[in-house]
Amino acid sequence: MPKLYGEADTVEAVADRIIPTYHPELATAKIRYIAVDTASKKGGRAVMGKVRKVSGSLHYLLDETHFLMEVPMDVWNPMNEAQRTALVDHLLERCTGEEDDKNGEMKWLVREPDVQEFTTILRRHGAWTVDLEGLVSVAQSIQIEERVQEIEDEDEVQQSQGEVDESDLPDDILDNL
Repeated sequence: MPKLYGEADTVEAVADRIIPTYHPELATAKIRYIAVDTASKKGGRAVMGKVRKVSGSLHYLLDETHFLMEVPMDVWNPMNEAQRTALVDHLLERCTGEEDDKNGEMKWLVREPDVQEFTTILRRHGAWTVDLEGLVSVAQSIQIEERVQEIEDEDEVQQSQGEVDESDLPDDILDNL
């Protein structure tokens, strides 16, 4: 059964929101956002999205589009807003541009992620490359930040359940304690 394609306005809206902050080099890139009904599979896993650089006759036919971003709706629809933003950010991170020294025009490229590794290798050998060291360092800092947020959230729940900080009480109530 052939796949069904259409416009991906919700994907484009997320991209439009984050490009100025995280991908300013893409401000002048022309990106087309395409929805497909079902995800392709690679290695038995759903491909969450694809980015392609457009060149040659397709660049001409697609009104000088630089990149195509394709997102499968069976993956997109169940995601929450944070997951959608992360997916679009990931796909935009693959798109990049460099100014050509000779003519000053942008040269558009698709790049690969910083790290590709198996969790089993990471468990057995640790962060054995500079790229993995960087990834592990970032992951550790995120875990710390998440734990701090969990502690703050627990404190808020305790306070909302009736545990009162004495410093917030008026003096006349404190005198009667």
